[in-house]
Amino acid sequence: MSHRKPPLNLDELTMQRHDEACQRGEPTYIDPSTGYQVITQRAHEERGKCCGSKCRHCPFDWGKVPPSLLSIVVMVVLLNVVSAEMTAQWQQRPMDTVALLLPGTGQRLGQGPAFFPRNVLTGPSIDARDSVAATDPREICSIGLGGTITMGLRTGMIVDGEGPDFTVFENAFRYGAGRVYIEPATVEVSRDGINWVLFPYDTTEWTGLAGTTPTSGRNPFDPLVSGGNSFDLRDVHVDSIRWVRLTDVTAWILANPQSRHYDPTLTGFDLDVILVRNGVDHAWNVAVTPNVRSSQVELALPQRSTVQVMDVTGRILHTVSVEAGISILDISWLPLGWYYVIVDDGEKVVLRKVLRS
Repeated sequence: MSHRKPPLNLDELTMQRHDEACQRGEPTYIDPSTGYQVITQRAHEERGKCCGSKCRHCPFDWGKVPPSLLSIVVMVVLLNVVSAEMTAQWQQRPMDTVALLLPGTGQRLGQGPAFFPRNVLTGPSIDARDSVAATDPREICSIGLGGTITMGLRTGMIVDGEGPDFTVFENAFRYGAGRVYIEPATVEVSRDGINWVLFPYDTTEWTGLAGTTPTSGRNPFDPLVSGGNSFDLRDVHVDSIRWVRLTDVTAWILANPQSRHYDPTLTGFDLDVILVRNGVDHAWNVAVTPNVRSSQVELALPQRSTVQVMDVTGRILHTVSVEAGISILDISWLPLGWYYVIVDDGEKVVLRKVLRS
């Protein structure tokens, strides 16, 4: 397999991984130094034109990269978002952390510690296709009717690059006479986890929402063929974000039996993964979140609840029954790092990420 010299000074191991992927006919390979997925030259050639994203193996000499791109990169550097060693290519990866899960009612598939949060940090599911829904709890999390989940990047940002900047994959699928089984969610984005911007949507055509387009099973980082719902920060006049919040609105369909998407078996949004198309590293060592950063967690409980502490691998470390009212959960005995605190009051479950510092 021959290849043209790439625009970056890549080492032999990286180029070997690239060439092997091309020989196998795979559209992407794993960069051995970063662990990120990178699109191969072969995949670019099959697409037939430059996408304008300054891809590493672009065979078209970056033919559609806009002149203004340099000014965008300079602006981001000045904001101290990008490290000094940032490469010329936007990084592509899954969002890698869950800040908050507020499950709704109904189905709770994939919410258990055996699978969550790992099931929303990889993907999209290898089983998902246009007419086949992903149903394995190891690969999806059902947030339920009215549920909310907030995903983020620990050491990176999504920036407004060329075209869509991130894609949300759910398990929508086609069935019957061209009908699409959808469980939609609104999409909000934030840079600091405090101030949020909502993507506009239309419930007549069900545009501007996540969970309305099936996954194709093809190159997940190419919105022209990947399926899922892609979003461009330019549409909401935002230059960079760290957080994406999804809120299920399937109840809007269930309340209208005349809707072309009505189906009595709808149970709420099922998150597969959120993939970043235009991402950059930043120089911060620790992610800034609106969550707890201490050795104690303050609990304000309306009724007696079961409280659990779970590590990021899904292992339950501590379970305690806590009375209603204001109380303090001591986590000083835990090693420094990130954990999840799960509160179940018998009616609802709340999961929040905390930092033991």
